[in-house]
Amino acid sequence: MLLVISGRQGEVPRGLAVGFRGVLRWWRGADRAVEGVAAVSMGVGSGRSIPALTVRMARASNPRGTPAMWVRDRLDELFVDDDFADWFPADGRRGLSPARLAMVSVLQYAGNLIDRQAAEAVRCRLDWKYCLAMDLDDPGFDFSVLSEFRDRMAQGDRADRLLALMVDHLVAAGLVKRRGGRVRTDSTHVLAAVRTLNRTELVAETLRAALEQLTLEDEEWLAPLVLPGWADRYGRPAFYHRLPKGKAALEEHALQVGEDGSWLLRAVFGDDAPPRLRTLTQIEILRQVWVQQYWHDAEGRLRWRSPKSTKDRLSRRNVPRRADLPPTTDGRPDPATACVPWASVEIVSPYDPQARYSRKVTAAGTKNWIGYRDHQSEICSESGPNVIVQVMTRPAPEQDIDVLEDIHQRLVRQQFTDLEHFVDAGYVTPESIDQAARVHGIALTGPVRADPRAQDHPGFTKADFIPDWQARTLTCPRGITSHPWKPTLGDQHERLSVLFPKPACRTCEDRLACTGNTDGRARHITLLPQRLQEIQTRVRHEQDTEQWQRRYALRAGCEATVSETVHAHGLRHCRYRGTAKTHVQHVLTAAGANVIRLSQCGSPGSEPPTRARPVSRFRQLCRDLSV
Repeated sequence: MLLVISGRQGEVPRGLAVGFRGVLRWWRGADRAVEGVAAVSMGVGSGRSIPALTVRMARASNPRGTPAMWVRDRLDELFVDDDFADWFPADGRRGLSPARLAMVSVLQYAGNLIDRQAAEAVRCRLDWKYCLAMDLDDPGFDFSVLSEFRDRMAQGDRADRLLALMVDHLVAAGLVKRRGGRVRTDSTHVLAAVRTLNRTELVAETLRAALEQLTLEDEEWLAPLVLPGWADRYGRPAFYHRLPKGKAALEEHALQVGEDGSWLLRAVFGDDAPPRLRTLTQIEILRQVWVQQYWHDAEGRLRWRSPKSTKDRLSRRNVPRRADLPPTTDGRPDPATACVPWASVEIVSPYDPQARYSRKVTAAGTKNWIGYRDHQSEICSESGPNVIVQVMTRPAPEQDIDVLEDIHQRLVRQQFTDLEHFVDAGYVTPESIDQAARVHGIALTGPVRADPRAQDHPGFTKADFIPDWQARTLTCPRGITSHPWKPTLGDQHERLSVLFPKPACRTCEDRLACTGNTDGRARHITLLPQRLQEIQTRVRHEQDTEQWQRRYALRAGCEATVSETVHAHGLRHCRYRGTAKTHVQHVLTAAGANVIRLSQCGSPGSEPPTRARPVSRFRQLCRDLSV
């Protein structure tokens, strides 16, 4: 018998509620007297017992259990209200249990459900009622409650606290160990919930979004400012097929949009404009986009910036760009080199101003996307389940190496110690290996980039030269000693510049194989500081050994984790806009993936049940013949 109760919280149809509750009173009266189980509403705090009828119905319909039932059986209540004391609404509304809403959100992402489906599952699915300790006649809540809960969860570090609470409970249950374990981390690209816009579409859509928000905020103030032609240009979304054709006509249209936007900005920031209009989100985005896409020349004319001609690199962010040098006497850029900013700061959509464009070259090809990067760190155990213990969301252009320090700091705050951290080459440099060991006590394991100039010097690589750190010299395999090295900078880091004597290199029989040139230049080598150079030399030697490669093979498991969260839980596409709410999605996805994984393992210390793979007839024949 399937009983479905629908409707908003507290709005159960009267006839259905009375009839159904009457049956329940008759059916479970004896159980209430014996077991003392009380019905619990959504507004009651922790310490809930599962109603006896809910237990019988859930067990009868799911004799093998489900992930939701596993959480309740093995971990009791994964979240309790005492952990979320500051999560209750502050506007006087009835406080639904944050612990219960957190559990519903985790189950929602475990099943890759939308809000309506999750609210329906709370009303109708017996295993969810079992996990949440709900009566069968509990109507649940309206689906909009989940959206409001995520808004509260996006504040501060609440999302990270939720995942940390889950890890704490798993540690207490013996499923995760904090000391002496192994962690592996990998990142994947996440697509923002916006469409890709070219620059002309961007400025037109940004101005249209600002006009829409101004209309909602103060229609009477905006009406006198509307110019002829605005209805045609901004009355509907900007698409490429609606824009003028040809480069000249397209640039003229972009300048016209720029003039319209500048007119609107001058009006909004004028003395007679209501001050509240200047604080509107879309007005601030309009101002930033206009600074990034336009500039004024010496005559005060609005000009369209040129496309960017360089890629963003962390080492260049504090260095003046050649395109900006030299400036003219009045401080304005050269018209031929006035380019849009780097991808790390350029706004590419007015609807998600924190999403960024990025391009990544991999062995599988080139990836171009607008959105974010998700970094997942999981405990990898030989006997227990692999649990995702940390998630970080970063802008798309931010490289993996830039996030590593934050990952280690959070692992230390979560009280993980004596870790061996497996990562790919994007996270590893000699500096990061040294920093992880000295500051955090973490053994970072990953391949250091091979010598980028090894092909230019096929005879001798940098590893073939012997440094004398006391004399500050380098000796080549032929016994020639360099001049004392000089300090220099490389990518804004300390480096050592080593130059060999030119006469000695010219007469050396290995000159061509060593220097790679025929114009008589001497060999030049750049060293790292002693501690870092020794780390680089050691790791480059170790990563070519079979023993290191067998141990490093453990890192490949993160690829499966990325694939699981992307394909089973919908991680690839953002459900929401903005870094904060996108991070909430990533945390709930990780928690949901943990629930699915944990439900497939056995008790702590036991091996999960496995079914033997069937043997083919031919293989059985080979076994019989070998006896």
